[in-house]
Amino acid sequence: MILIADLGATNARFCVTKDCLTYSNKANYQINNFDSMEDLCFAFLEDKGLEVINKAVIGVAAPILGDKVSFVNTNLEFSIKNLEKKIFSGGLIVVNDLKLQAYALFNLKAGDLSYIGENNLTEGPKILVSPGTGLGLAGILGDNVIATEAGHINISDKELKPDLKMIIDRFTKENQRAPTYEDFLSGKGITYFYETLSGKTKLELSSEEILSERGDKYRLQTIDLLNYLLSSYLRYMALVWGSYGGVFLSGSIVNSLLLEENYQEFRNTFEDSETMKDFMRTIPLAIVLIEEIGFVGGLELAKKLK
Repeated sequence: MILIADLGATNARFCVTKDCLTYSNKANYQINNFDSMEDLCFAFLEDKGLEVINKAVIGVAAPILGDKVSFVNTNLEFSIKNLEKKIFSGGLIVVNDLKLQAYALFNLKAGDLSYIGENNLTEGPKILVSPGTGLGLAGILGDNVIATEAGHINISDKELKPDLKMIIDRFTKENQRAPTYEDFLSGKGITYFYETLSGKTKLELSSEEILSERGDKYRLQTIDLLNYLLSSYLRYMALVWGSYGGVFLSGSIVNSLLLEENYQEFRNTFEDSETMKDFMRTIPLAIVLIEEIGFVGGLELAKKLK
């Protein structure tokens, strides 16, 4: 049996697999309620009445630069070697969480994608982008998945519509630095946009409520600006990666932010390159509809531990 964990900045999702084809015993925990990675793993095993499992695939919202893993948006950190020694002596794979999710794209089934435009998938480099607590991007080149920190790129000056410039100017003044794409294309960015546009500094709405209830002009402005910024970001990343094989979006924010009624404008912005429009038109653009994409990607990686 192999443990699979998908750890973002807020939630820690667990399951187990016996055959690397299906998973069971799902559980979800708030990361900030735990002091260590070991405590998180043992809590899951105890809650599900499982014996200690000595193999695991773990995706983390952090760059993997060596033995020590430090999360970007929460205080949790751990040693891969120590975790392997204490619990997973039979084999441990630790990867960036978007890298984990990207492995799910190796086994796409009919109905797993909602296309933004009519292009079908082709062979070639691909990228997966997921806005959440942060903004993740992973690239796929052949059989290889490459984790990145591309969410931390500063926003291009070319994208400064008047409302967006107002938001950027406020952020720069308050934080003494220019905003990155992750600052805005994330849960915290949604509330920041709405606060700035509405002038309400003590906001009682969550990011989910802003996206789900489109009843006032500030929510619609927020959604329009975020879709514009996200599509522009995807254009830049597609050009950098040469991802003519496909650009994929995943996560609950995307599914709330980008409705079918927004598809055409989103696609138009994505293709809006002054010099590479013909190239951009050929790129498949799609939302991944797999609800538990981290678990599905984990199944693929777990095959290496069988």
